Amino acid sequence: MLIVAIIFIVIALILYSLAIWSEQIKGVLKPWMIKTFGSAFSCDLAGTSLMFWRAPVKFEMALHSLCGYGALVIMGLHLVWALWAWQHPGRASRYFHRFSIVAWIVWLAAFISGLPKA
Repeated sequence: MLIVAIIFIVIALILYSLAIWSEQIKGVLKPWMIKTFGSAFSCDLAGTSLMFWRAPVKFEMALHSLCGYGALVIMGLHLVWALWAWQHPGRASRYFHRFSIVAWIVWLAAFISGLPKA
């Protein structure tokens, strides 16, 4: 089950990065990007859920746990904001564009904090 969770998280990394950087490079939010955000969030949620149910301690005050749950919340809010920004272009879109990199960096920090230590 752990390998499935890891696959979901890696797919989320790829999809989230694709959506964020496509939006950053093009400077405009497209419907396919929002769908990719949604797919990334779904994969992250699935992977996180599988890891949660596998863990012997459900809520541990560890760096990875705090970063991971925080990043999942930020990713969900980011998806909702993407939908809002696409439907209401203007200020919401400009702020979305600025916030995207911050959200991606937070998510990436959570991903990196979960990598096995050599």
